[in-house]
Amino acid sequence: MTAPVSNLTSLVNIIADNVSVIEDLANRMGTSYPTISDLYEPHSKQEELTLNPEVLSAAMLAVSAASQLAATLKLPGLTLLDRANAFHIPSALRVTSEACVVEILRDAGPQGMHVQDIANQTGIQPGILGRSLRLLSTHYVFAEISPNVFVNNRLSSMMDTGKDTKYLIDIAKTRKSTSKSDDIVSNVAGDKYTDTNGVAALIDQCVDEVFKSSSRISHVAAVNDYSKTPFQCAMQYNGSMWEFFEKYPGYLQRIQMAMVGFSHLQPHQQMISGFDWSKLKKDSYVVDVGGGNGSEALAITKKAPHVKIFVEDLEQTIAQVTTPTWNSNPTQKSLIESEKVVLQAHDFFTVQPSHIVSKVSLYHLRFITHDWPTPEGIKILKQLRASSLDDTRLMLVDQIVPYACPIPEDLGKIEGAISLPTPAPLLSNLGEANSDVYTTDFTMAALLNAQERTLGEFHSMLNEAGWEIETIYQAVGSSLSQIVCKVI
Repeated sequence: MTAPVSNLTSLVNIIADNVSVIEDLANRMGTSYPTISDLYEPHSKQEELTLNPEVLSAAMLAVSAASQLAATLKLPGLTLLDRANAFHIPSALRVTSEACVVEILRDAGPQGMHVQDIANQTGIQPGILGRSLRLLSTHYVFAEISPNVFVNNRLSSMMDTGKDTKYLIDIAKTRKSTSKSDDIVSNVAGDKYTDTNGVAALIDQCVDEVFKSSSRISHVAAVNDYSKTPFQCAMQYNGSMWEFFEKYPGYLQRIQMAMVGFSHLQPHQQMISGFDWSKLKKDSYVVDVGGGNGSEALAITKKAPHVKIFVEDLEQTIAQVTTPTWNSNPTQKSLIESEKVVLQAHDFFTVQPSHIVSKVSLYHLRFITHDWPTPEGIKILKQLRASSLDDTRLMLVDQIVPYACPIPEDLGKIEGAISLPTPAPLLSNLGEANSDVYTTDFTMAALLNAQERTLGEFHSMLNEAGWEIETIYQAVGSSLSQIVCKVI
C-alpha cells in the first residue's frame, strides 16, 4: 500500500511542478526567469517572460506553496514574531530612501559601496543606515556582497528614479536642514518624483503617511469612532486627505506619481480584458465617472472608437488636470475638437447632467468605489441608477478581495465569479501570493475609512443601489476585475 502524500511533500510538488512549467516556457522563449541578483530591466526578454499569462498562473501557485511551506516549517512563534515586527521593514525602506541609496548604488555599479561611503554623501548616520540595509537585504531588497558593502538587486533597482544622484542628494540635504526629528508632517520634496515611473513615489508614500496612518487603525476600531480617519488621527489634521495634499504640495505631487507607480509595479493588471466593447452601438454614450486625467477614457477610445465618451470629474480637476492633459497632446486634442470625447465638470454625488440623463449606454468607474465607505459608495451608484435606461450597463474596474475560504455557493453562480480551483493544501485565495489586495484594502482603511471589497460586499452594495452583477472578467494573476452590472 502506498503511503499518503504528506502536507510538506504536496507543497514541494506544487513548487516543483510549476517551476517546471515556467522553465519550459522560458526555454521556448529563448530566455530565463530573472534572478533576485539581476537588476530590473522592464523591457528585457526576461521580464517579458514574467508577464506571460501561463507564467503568471504558475508563479502564483509556486509562490503560494513556497510561502505556505515556509510558514509550516518555521517555528510558529518565530513566524508570529516576524508578522508582528514587519513594521520595521518600511522604516528601513524610508531610511534608505532619505539617503538616496538606490541611486548611489546605481552609480557604484556591481562592485557596490561601503555603507560609510554611502553615508558620507548624504550625511546620514552610517550605523542605522547599515542596519537598515542589512534588514532589507535579509528580505531580498538590496544585497550585502561583503561586510558592510551593498549593491542593488532586482527589487531595490525598481525604486531607481533615474535622476541625477547629485541632484537628489542636494534635495535630501535641503530637506534635512529644514526638518526636525519630531515632525509629524514630513518635508516632502515633490520634485524628486516628477518625470519618473512613479515606483519610488508609491513606495515612499507607503512608508510615510500610509505607514503612520495604519498605526492608528486599531485605535479607531477600538473606540469605534469613524468620524475621523486613521490618516487624520496620525497626521493630526482635521481636513480630508485631499485637503491635506492641497495644503502640502509635495505630498500631492508624490501621490499623483504614486498612482502611476501602482501601474508600473503591477503591469499584468493592465492586461485586464473581457468586456466586448464592439457590442456598444455607434455613437453610444460612455461616461468615465471620476475620470481624473482621462487616461482610461483614452484607452476606451482605442477599444471602442465608435462611441462618444464623457470624462467626468470635479470642476477643479477638469480645469487644472484633465483639460491641460488633453490639449497638450495633438491626438487627444483632436478627439476633443471632434467631440468624440467631452470633458465635463460633475460631482458624482449629484444627479447626472441633464443632456446625458437616460442616454448613457455604459457608466465606467475605475478605482472609484474603493475610495469611499459603503454608504457613500451606494450614494454614488444610486445617482447613476437614477440616470440610467433599462439596458444601461455599469462597469466597475476594481479589485475583488478573495475570501480565504471557498466562495459561497450563491455568489458562485455569477458568471466569471469562480476562478480555477487551487490544489490542496493551498489556501483558496493563494495566501501570500495574493497579499497585495489585502494590504491595499488596509491602505484604503488607513487613509479614507474606505475599503476594497469581497464579492459579497460588492453584491450587497450594488443591489442596494439598484444594480445587479451580470458578469465578472478578471486579469490573470490579479484580483483586478471588470464587474459588469445591469439595472434591477
